[in-house]
Amino acid sequence: MEHEPISTVGLAQDPGRASAIRRAADAGALVRVHRGTYVGSGEWASMTGRERHRMLVRSVLAGGRGSVVVSHRSAVAMLGLPWVGALGERVTVTEPSRDRGQVKRCIQRIGSAGRRPSSVEVDGVAVTTLTETAVDVALREHPWRAIVVLDAVLRRGVERATILEALGGRRARGHRRARELVEHADPLAESPGESITRWAAHVLGAPDPALQQEFRHDGLLRDRVDLWFAEAGVIVEFDGRVKYDDPRRGRTAADALVDEKRREDRLRRRPEVNGFARVMWSDAMPAGQLPRILHDAGVPLGPNWGTAWRHAASRAL
Repeated sequence: MEHEPISTVGLAQDPGRASAIRRAADAGALVRVHRGTYVGSGEWASMTGRERHRMLVRSVLAGGRGSVVVSHRSAVAMLGLPWVGALGERVTVTEPSRDRGQVKRCIQRIGSAGRRPSSVEVDGVAVTTLTETAVDVALREHPWRAIVVLDAVLRRGVERATILEALGGRRARGHRRARELVEHADPLAESPGESITRWAAHVLGAPDPALQQEFRHDGLLRDRVDLWFAEAGVIVEFDGRVKYDDPRRGRTAADALVDEKRREDRLRRRPEVNGFARVMWSDAMPAGQLPRILHDAGVPLGPNWGTAWRHAASRAL
């Protein structure tokens, strides 16, 4: 759902209305989004962080900002890509006319030194394409955030080779890590939780798992799992709670728990399955319990997993 803000822009000939809008904001009936842009306080409270950021983008760029292109995490919001954490209260744009960046209260300008990023129009503003956004995020954002975006971009049909080609044309720090992220991205990931769990396991030196592996039982019954470490015979499921709490599935939480327990029992009885583990958000995030969970389930970790995990935890998400 797209929310329409209330604007005082262009009300020079109607000072009474502009004054009434400002009084409503002072009284708490309206929330100020950006200079001259407001939204009802009740409407603001009902909006998601993504909806708020999209409104901020439209408000900041409403007066025109020259040749800027909405990019990075702001492009993620505009393109409807998944994101881990808050999008922030500052709009990120790429500006070809700048060699260096500039940060102000409501906008971060990233200079591209004459390079004009490819873009599409979203809600009347220029936004970097899926490919450009994937490269920007891979180069600048935390890898736990980047892998979620990259998986989603591949899932939307962008070819890995296309992203790698675009990455190859950039001169920027973090190029090696960005390439590793792109090469490890997987369009089969169906949720951000699966993406970060797989990336975290990669950081720990675990073998690459198969995603969405199906196990067929007698008759037509089959179960699909999130991550399958075939060599170790270990199933890892990301436990995002929605499958227990979503009433649209037509089951109560108790029903869902019983069904899930039966499913797990079926999988554990299979001769090729040696271990079964469940991972929560906090486990898969940097400094979480994923190393212990994988080790206890029987997934082998790399010889330097401890150092790698401490290094991952040293960078704030």
